[in-house]
Amino acid sequence: MKTALLPALLLLSGMTIPAVPLHGQSGSEKASAPAATLLTDMVTGDQLWTATTEQFEQKFRPMGMEWLSPSKEQARFFGKYAVWSSNLGVTEAIVDFQAGKLARVNLAMFTRGDSAALLDTREAFEKRVEEIKTEITTMLGVQPAERGKDGQSAVKAVGWMWVKPPTAYLLEYSYVKELKSRGQDFRPEFIRLRVAEIPKQQGLLASSQPGANGNMPVAKSTLTANVTHESNGDAVIKNVPMVDQGPKGYCAVATTERVFRYYGLNVDQHEMAQIANTSDGGSGTSPTEMFAALEKIEGRMRVRVRAIQKWDMKEFFSMIDDYNREAKRNDKREINLPSGGMIVLADVYGSMDPGSFKVSRTEKDKAGYGKFQRSVVEMIERGVPIMWGVQLGIFKEGDIPQPGGGHMRLIIGYNTKTSEILYSDSWGAEHALKRMPMNEAWTITTGMYYIEPMK
Repeated sequence: MKTALLPALLLLSGMTIPAVPLHGQSGSEKASAPAATLLTDMVTGDQLWTATTEQFEQKFRPMGMEWLSPSKEQARFFGKYAVWSSNLGVTEAIVDFQAGKLARVNLAMFTRGDSAALLDTREAFEKRVEEIKTEITTMLGVQPAERGKDGQSAVKAVGWMWVKPPTAYLLEYSYVKELKSRGQDFRPEFIRLRVAEIPKQQGLLASSQPGANGNMPVAKSTLTANVTHESNGDAVIKNVPMVDQGPKGYCAVATTERVFRYYGLNVDQHEMAQIANTSDGGSGTSPTEMFAALEKIEGRMRVRVRAIQKWDMKEFFSMIDDYNREAKRNDKREINLPSGGMIVLADVYGSMDPGSFKVSRTEKDKAGYGKFQRSVVEMIERGVPIMWGVQLGIFKEGDIPQPGGGHMRLIIGYNTKTSEILYSDSWGAEHALKRMPMNEAWTITTGMYYIEPMK
């Protein structure tokens, strides 16, 4: 193969990935809520923090509330909402519960991935922040205190805090500065309002906080307690939070949020989208930038980031050669890569015969397949979920929102009796635990990475 192909591919620590990012399309289409449905009762009132999950559900389910897990630790609203007045639009609301009571409300008032509003200049963005700040001050009737950068958070957002018993309100915003010397344009990232009860505000509004399951940032030695072994042979990591990425290409950053929250760290997908330069056009995150983003915040978040499966150009070509030999033997179509220009991985995989490809991956690359199986068992037994890059569309997976293309999932378990992996997609509660034959899982793999606490 000619080296002219090199610009067409992205290399992620030796892993060969096409220039097409991970799409990670959204879950099933949600019915649009009525325009400007007000969520004011979710953030005000003397009895707000005594509400049980049952009371909250009874009141807010008609407004589009959806639980993100059967344990009812977190719920989500996505649609056309507002708080206090239609001037304070909300694109997404995430509500956390602890011990059966409301614990925190997270309102996205602008995010690059979700918001239709174009705040593409610093002046327009800061004007909108000031409008929101003024409106909240008017509604609460108290003045805010300026909140500086949190050095331990994934991104150094700034903002203001209002305290009106029994509730504290934290408005934060973040953007990427324009740096003409580096060819970097201004880019708005998010404006969000976090709401918590005053006695809990330091924990629930901080970057290292009790998660939805009540955990503080966890020690590596405690992770094995999350691993359960069932009588049917399943070994699975429990307590991994669900995140529904919504209608945007946020599979990689949503998967990352799930892992950080599993470790008790309050990092959300919008922060990761900022660090990883996730596209706001729906095309998702470049694997190269995703891995680089994680490495960038290792020290700040006190975690280790590693790649298990690394592909390089030579291995990519070798995989194609193995497939072509098997396809020829089975009288199936062979793959002829272009001598130059762009290689679209989805087109390459889409042209393959699934049966021939599975045989070529598992029998011609026995060392790689063996490493895949051993790595799954090892990491799951340590209580560490695997961030799993895959190419969808090779094998049928039932009714999933994304029929093909690059995607990122979590491997959270395995079953050696049935030779299956157990995995999870960031598409909501119905995608929390799924199964796939081990050989098919290896066949569609494009990368494997993990994050774990340093200590």
